[in-house]
Amino acid sequence: MAGFSPLRSESTEQDLELPVSSLTLAIGDMLELDIGAANWTVADASTEHWQLKAVCSESTTTADTVVKARLVSPGQLWEAESVSDSSASDNGDRMLLTDQNTVNNTGTDNTSEEACFVQLGTIGAVGDSRIFGLIVPGTGVNPDAA
Repeated sequence: MAGFSPLRSESTEQDLELPVSSLTLAIGDMLELDIGAANWTVADASTEHWQLKAVCSESTTTADTVVKARLVSPGQLWEAESVSDSSASDNGDRMLLTDQNTVNNTGTDNTSEEACFVQLGTIGAVGDSRIFGLIVPGTGVNPDAA
């Protein structure tokens, strides 16, 4: 399985239909909402911690104008695909995304505004490139905005 999948959620939220435009999406892809944007876009290495995030629960084609997705909320635990081999020594590290379906676990704690995932553990055998942790949900308000 590629992308992100929920392991545990304190939330009773159901999937929402979120507006998108010209996106091909797969189940498990992460989306972000930019300030003032009408449509959700794919999350990537530039996604910042404060941006609202959601994970697709259905696939779409470029013809679709909405996608069913679960809004990322505090208290949710997520399984994620990672670029590098999984390692328990990365537990507690803040990490960037590589793209909409992968965490970039470089083996160091990332302190930038783009750190969107906190690893709490690994899944499977060492090196399976599957980790679990928290997606930083974001408030939708940039704390650095003037």
